[in-house]
Amino acid sequence: MCSKLKILMVGPRPPQIGGIEFVVDDLLQSKLVEWCEVHHLDISKPKSRSAQQFKSVSGYARSFNRPLLMSLYSFGYSFGHFFRLLYRLATGGDQVVNLHSSAYLSYWEKCLYADMAKLFGKKVVAHIHGSSFDAFVEQSGSLTRRLLLWHLRRFDRVIALSAYWAEFFQRYLPSERIGLVENGIRTGDYSSRVSETTAFPSIVFVGEVCRRKGIYDLLPATAELAKTISDIKLIVVGPGEVDEAAGLAQRLGIAGQVEFVGPRYGLEKLRYLQQAWCFCLPSYAEVFPVVILEAMASGLPVVSTFTGGVPDAVENGHNGLLVPAGDQQALVTALSRLLLDGPLRRSMGEANRRRALERYDVTVSAAKLCRIYEQVCSSTPQQ
Repeated sequence: MCSKLKILMVGPRPPQIGGIEFVVDDLLQSKLVEWCEVHHLDISKPKSRSAQQFKSVSGYARSFNRPLLMSLYSFGYSFGHFFRLLYRLATGGDQVVNLHSSAYLSYWEKCLYADMAKLFGKKVVAHIHGSSFDAFVEQSGSLTRRLLLWHLRRFDRVIALSAYWAEFFQRYLPSERIGLVENGIRTGDYSSRVSETTAFPSIVFVGEVCRRKGIYDLLPATAELAKTISDIKLIVVGPGEVDEAAGLAQRLGIAGQVEFVGPRYGLEKLRYLQQAWCFCLPSYAEVFPVVILEAMASGLPVVSTFTGGVPDAVENGHNGLLVPAGDQQALVTALSRLLLDGPLRRSMGEANRRRALERYDVTVSAAKLCRIYEQVCSSTPQQ
């Protein structure tokens, strides 16, 4: 595949923690590096907040709602990354530059990178990850929106992570300029559970503790469930508004049934997935959450919402249950149904494990991406 095309992949990578970081890392450990000659330009920046200081802010505020010194560090890193990119473009001989971007300042930064790549005659593939990218486009002012879309149309290919996002981009781009490449994970790192390892009914939430991820719906739903399932346990894994969420649990009278364990990575995170009865992520906005794929690969049934690319991975009633975002009563009903029905949990968990292996292994994503590289290299340049 790819006839050993030379690819420059531009994106952050662990030890920085985030969805994009994990996607980039998995791709760089996949067969993509066998099929293509891949060079990685790491554009990680210092963490802007500690786990306890982490606040859910959106849009441009995410970049500016932090201490001045940290902002200066971040912009300093950006300048450094720009000159490293410039040197690589001049000397590396890469044919395709694959940019990993979210929305707002991240997008404008990648537009600058793309403009430089174009000056050097490179093909540019833009991987769009931001769950708020639709709001970024639709809520921008007229002039900003025109500039945003002008840059979007300059990319040789835009990667959508789900059918939902492919349909969104089709409002602004011809379909042949859009590539559908779902996130993938290294499914070999996950093993299906032999049995539920906790004797008590348990729900695991993994993600940023914030409104967008639905934690303030999940906590009241847990309190309602506790009225009939007295030994229920909710394990919350992740950074964010932990103090606020713990305060709400206290006010709801379920502080003893909710465990906030903070951010956990690697084998520690997998242990929590292995132990739970079901996984819940009642988000308000998503692109294509990697953590749902991790839950699926672990053989867990999933409860989530009809948002972003989630319905592409979770077929309602088959391998999980989906509810409207913000509908706490529907969330209670879905979780109760799973917690009280062992055969349903097991059948959905087994279906998830099969689907993860067949559709969401990173090798599948890498093969799709490789074909896109070949296509853009054989097409005429975009102006």
